[in-house]
Amino acid sequence: MPQSNFWILYGHLVFACFFEGGMLFFSLLLRSLRGRLSPDEFAGEVAQILRFYHPFILLCMGVLIMTGAWYLTGIKMAMGPAFGRLFVPLGMKLAAVFVLIMGMSFQFFALGLRLTRGIGPAGNGRPIGDTTDERLRVIRAIEWANLVNFLLGLMAILFGLSLGKG
Repeated sequence: MPQSNFWILYGHLVFACFFEGGMLFFSLLLRSLRGRLSPDEFAGEVAQILRFYHPFILLCMGVLIMTGAWYLTGIKMAMGPAFGRLFVPLGMKLAAVFVLIMGMSFQFFALGLRLTRGIGPAGNGRPIGDTTDERLRVIRAIEWANLVNFLLGLMAILFGLSLGKG
């Protein structure tokens, strides 16, 4: 393996750990905060956490996409016509990543911005902070979206590991 491919793969694996670990940590942190804070304090803290968490996870995903594509290009050149053997496992991995990106977009832009920017459902112009119950419903939806995205990320990792058997 050329030196450059080693560092690309190494970076890919490090950011995969940051990505999955960050999502797991976020879920555990919310669970811990929910029991310690009042509902109003909890909703405010989650909004503050999301202002760091969502850009961090988005950065990790961007690095994963770029390093994965870069590494895959090297594999394609090295394998030549035999690259077709990876069609099924690679297709499953890329499908999982595509669905993961759609789920992350929903989590970040449909739910996260609603909470951090204070825009009510369907952009009705009323601040979401008017009712704590509404904010808590959005946080619950973010938690579920985060769990689904965590599982999709694990699926993508497992499909990526299966590429070595192709």
